[in-house]
Amino acid sequence: MALFCGSLLALVSGCAQIRFFDVPVKPTPLPACDKLPLHAVLVLGKDLTDYQYRRSFTGMTWAYRLGPPLQDYARRTASDWFQQVDEARSSEEATARASADIVLTPRPVKLTRTTGLRGNNNATLTFVMQWTAEERASHNTVWLRTVTAEATEFQGTQFTILGHELTRLQKLFDDLSVKTHEAFGKAPELRNIPH
Repeated sequence: MALFCGSLLALVSGCAQIRFFDVPVKPTPLPACDKLPLHAVLVLGKDLTDYQYRRSFTGMTWAYRLGPPLQDYARRTASDWFQQVDEARSSEEATARASADIVLTPRPVKLTRTTGLRGNNNATLTFVMQWTAEERASHNTVWLRTVTAEATEFQGTQFTILGHELTRLQKLFDDLSVKTHEAFGKAPELRNIPH
């Protein structure tokens, strides 16, 4: 009875235990590409820098800080494809850079987790990222792409679940990096921007 009352009190008072995890993501090897002769400003807004993936079970919430690896992914993507890249924290700050040709805005849309049916102890993460490119001077959107990445990994036991989740997240960033690299490579709109 005391355990039940304690649990009920925790629920009513809003006490929930949250564990935060940094996500160490290694850069994904990507093929070399010809850089576009453009000066880009990369917008690293709060929706990207503060992004978290949260998962709750057995009364605990696990919060994975994805902001730092998402920033690294966005920086690497921009520097792989553009001759010069500056950073800004907002669209307003980016468009104020008079020497820039283009403003790039990566925005996380959603991250979902699905598990297999009985007998399949795998979990899949699906992450949707949107990239917008607009001409700095005219503010016209010249390119808009949504990239969907997926990663499947064994769920693990209560003792190995964190390791499997981190492996799943690495696979997710690998897939995201490859698909984003391909999307930029297949974007004639970006090659037609005056500089």
